[in-house]
Amino acid sequence: MADVFTGATSDAGSGQLTNQVLTAYQRRALFALRDELIFDQFATVRPGNLTSPGTPVQFLIWADLSTATTPLSETVDVDAVGLSDSTVTITPKEYGNAVLKTVRIMTDNYLLSWDADVANILSWNMVETIDELARTALDAASNKTYSNAVGEGAITATDVITAAAVRQRHAELRRDNARPISGMQYTCVIAPEVAYDLKQETGDAGWLVPAAYVDTERIYNNELGTFGGFRFIESNRGKINVDGGSGTVDTYSTYFLGADGFGKAESIAPHIVAGPITDKLMRFQPLGWYMYVGWGIIREEPIRVHITASSIGAN
Repeated sequence: MADVFTGATSDAGSGQLTNQVLTAYQRRALFALRDELIFDQFATVRPGNLTSPGTPVQFLIWADLSTATTPLSETVDVDAVGLSDSTVTITPKEYGNAVLKTVRIMTDNYLLSWDADVANILSWNMVETIDELARTALDAASNKTYSNAVGEGAITATDVITAAAVRQRHAELRRDNARPISGMQYTCVIAPEVAYDLKQETGDAGWLVPAAYVDTERIYNNELGTFGGFRFIESNRGKINVDGGSGTVDTYSTYFLGADGFGKAESIAPHIVAGPITDKLMRFQPLGWYMYVGWGIIREEPIRVHITASSIGAN
């Protein structure tokens, strides 16, 4: 008589103990892949001495006097000139999100960190919303340039970023007296697909040859670093306009930033809210986040948005 194996799989035949082997579950969950937060940090103009609560929040900007290059007459007094100013307003708006948990799911779930996980998801939703709202406000800047001079709708798959375009944005910021954000460097937020094209540029005027022969460690690490007067930050949070170019070419916004061009008015700071339990048996437990915040352009001069295609984008 043949042996009967007592085992866990169908290989054991009639000896398989199907009731003994159960599905095992990892009791700590994994979160979705997340990018770093980028744009909110560049809202460097923020009210520090408000007269009172209220909305919108108004920022006042002085205009400089014209230079006085005409020599004075010894016996004639100067004519007084007037001061001038302008204002910019940012209107805060309310934003928030919430989930509603039941007592039963909190009792029956198998995770070791259920409450912490829910709080983590809500917190990330809050900060991700902050960055998207900040970027959307930045997209309203009027100083836009295109790799195809005709406009965004005419951009083809070959209209990619160039080192010359980077240097031109630097010259424009310098001409407009924009102050650098980091030391002597302006900041550029660039999509990975657009950075790929910039890294492809060869020759003395491009990025690739100087990086290869001067800073080999950086090129081995696939870093863009600083180039053309900008500190580059790769991020997938910039605007991608699907089919925004010619035909089905997607377009990408690259942001060249100086200081004090972008502002934020924060009436109520972002925070987590534990909502009230109002049902009769106290089984429904709300948790959410809330903020009363606004973003806006303070000055156009420190901001340039350059719109291109990407050779590895959706074309």
